[in-house]
Amino acid sequence: MTELSRYIALKEYIPLGKPNISQFELKEKKISLDNDDDVMIQNQWVSVDPYMRARMTERKNYKPPFEIGKPMEGSCIGHVIDSKSKELQKGDIVLSEYGWRDKFVTNYINLKKINPINVPNQTYLGPLGFTGHTAYIGLFRIGKLKKNQTVLVSSAGGSVGSTVCQIAKIMGCKVIASTGNDEKVEWLKNELSVDHAFNYNKVDNLVLHLKSLSPEGYDLYFDNVGGEFLEAAIFRMKNYGRIVICGRISQMNATSPGEGLKNMAHVLVKRLTIKGFLIFDHGDDYEDFENDMKQWITNKQMKWRETVVEGLENAPQAFIDLLDGKNIGKMIVKI
Repeated sequence: MTELSRYIALKEYIPLGKPNISQFELKEKKISLDNDDDVMIQNQWVSVDPYMRARMTERKNYKPPFEIGKPMEGSCIGHVIDSKSKELQKGDIVLSEYGWRDKFVTNYINLKKINPINVPNQTYLGPLGFTGHTAYIGLFRIGKLKKNQTVLVSSAGGSVGSTVCQIAKIMGCKVIASTGNDEKVEWLKNELSVDHAFNYNKVDNLVLHLKSLSPEGYDLYFDNVGGEFLEAAIFRMKNYGRIVICGRISQMNATSPGEGLKNMAHVLVKRLTIKGFLIFDHGDDYEDFENDMKQWITNKQMKWRETVVEGLENAPQAFIDLLDGKNIGKMIVKI
């Protein structure tokens, strides 16, 4: 069985600034089952995520750069359309890292078969997948979250941030959520029931605003943006507070390094813990997350939204829109 696979590739590396459509291309190639245990997959949903921006440069990073002209990679979910493996049969639903394409062939060991609960398949790219796992590990393993703490979350209207907010509320915490537009503020307040949500673009003095929302300070800050927001949060942390560094979306498209933190003395005096993490290091730490998340979903304690873009050819624009904060919840591409 031979099929035509369409895929998105980078035409050039993008060292600085925001990517543009002209730097991506839609290509195609023939694929077939050439080896024992090969499986052919038709992707249904493809995830675009902020970390991918770092792979669009030649700089050494925690994952190697995308190869110019070759299929890009990322989380995706699809179904088996042909198989030489006894482990996977036609129709099986699988999760993989072979995103940015409509079809592909790989050895079955590179695929994770899932048996979906009563949720749409794409949920395994969101709350039950990469997104939910990131929020869970960041809060519990890195942030050491405890019940009834005060938690500050930046980029709270995105996929990870909105999940962080809800897990913290399930734990009985007071949650202060920051986001970039009023629609997301209303979603966070009215549907996710955070204690306070605000549009940081409308705040003149972020340090004073954070103080007004929680005069006693913050036990934990889940940082998705970096930059000035991180500096402001340090000023307002409680003694022995913890800061979880998950992302730096405010600096993803920067054309210069910017200034460093100017208030490191507060880290010392308050005895703060600031720790970054990569979810790729926690692939084996999955069982507790999966069990808890399935229970929360079943109990209707977890809500989520998706920003869906249709068509593989539109994946680059979806990614650019993600970096611009135009998504609410998870940004995914429907193939």
